[in-house]
Amino acid sequence: MTAEQKQAWPNIPLAELCRHAIDPETGRDTTVFLAHDASGDICSGTSTSGWGWKYPGRLGDSPIVGAGSYADARYGAAACTGAGEMTIRCCTARSIVLYMKKGASVADAVLEAADDMRALKTGLINRVTVHAIDTKGNHKVVAVNGTGSNVYWLWEGSGDPVQRPAETFKLR
Repeated sequence: MTAEQKQAWPNIPLAELCRHAIDPETGRDTTVFLAHDASGDICSGTSTSGWGWKYPGRLGDSPIVGAGSYADARYGAAACTGAGEMTIRCCTARSIVLYMKKGASVADAVLEAADDMRALKTGLINRVTVHAIDTKGNHKVVAVNGTGSNVYWLWEGSGDPVQRPAETFKLR
């Protein structure tokens, strides 16, 4: 920003400033948080960074409860990043929690929900990373159609968060 622009603040067109906030040619990903506290409360949170130059009318999975994020303190929580079109169509986050409700372990619930995506034959079939926790503090992170370089951060309440590799699950 030039000295002249600083002098004119706030009369600077916001659109021009927004162009410099992020590079729309560089994709960013969704951020998810799953938490399980000592009193047994579970929550999930999802925030998308959006998709630069997205087509008009596109709605990602982040704001859709059950697709991009879901929590039920009785069973667990799940959240997704990546191609939201897939998780909207399969209601992935809710499905994971429902599989846990039906008795599946968190690991089996995530793999079952990932397997549900195998039925998708058309539309945007792309990478999705699925995160889940259960009421016992177990967790599972799977990168569906991942590259093998997908990672996540785990913080178990003491010490620093630790970066870990996500398991990769390929759709056929």
